[in-house]
Amino acid sequence: MTPIVPPCLVQRSLLLVASLMAMSLASPAARAEPPVAQGVDLSIAPLSRVVGLPPRSDSELARQDLAILLWLQGARTPEMAANTWTLLERNTGSFSRALGVDVVKTTPTINAALKAFLKPVDAVKDTLKDRYQRPRPFVADTRIQPCLPLEQGYSFPSGHATWFRAASELLADLVPERRLRLVEVGRHGGNSRVLCGVHYPSDVQAGQRLGVAAAAQLIATPQWKAFKADPAVIAEVEVIRNVPAAALPELVR
Repeated sequence: MTPIVPPCLVQRSLLLVASLMAMSLASPAARAEPPVAQGVDLSIAPLSRVVGLPPRSDSELARQDLAILLWLQGARTPEMAANTWTLLERNTGSFSRALGVDVVKTTPTINAALKAFLKPVDAVKDTLKDRYQRPRPFVADTRIQPCLPLEQGYSFPSGHATWFRAASELLADLVPERRLRLVEVGRHGGNSRVLCGVHYPSDVQAGQRLGVAAAAQLIATPQWKAFKADPAVIAEVEVIRNVPAAALPELVR
């Protein structure tokens, strides 16, 4: 005789199956993203003032921007161009050499949280790009031949410069002993965009300013302070600190 299953049990079973299916369909990154940065709200007005305005297209600064790009285009070597591709993706692993550990594998808590804290920074950057709508160099002047894939978004401020510099400042707050190395990577993440002609120098300078100022706001939030006090984070920071300075790899490949 077939057993009769109570309707309430059937309903609970169906809900459980639906929940498991939703989890299986979600991407690994989505499942792993921590809630540490929930509720973080950056104040855009002071960040906008720090970024400033893009140069007018007929200004001397704009002419200098273009002159630098044209000079770099003629001076860059294939090796220099190839090196910029290592920073094409905004990847937290780019800071592994600066810290002396594999950020993704050795410090997974820090890695996941860093991505979450940088999302509000991206949102501010996108707002400012849409506000100023500065065309990319290769759009404004056909003489510019980029050595990185063409991007469709606006140019000011540079998203890579913003992201890399903000990330370097957040990591430096966790491990101040590595600050110089981290900031060097943070700057290089933006400068590579100028070398390859996808951003003007003033775009990158504005992105660097935005990254520093946005990181300062994040560091002052209760969410960041609670994150730093997490025992798992403290343990991962200790692993980084245990790498002797003499064992740190050179930043330049």
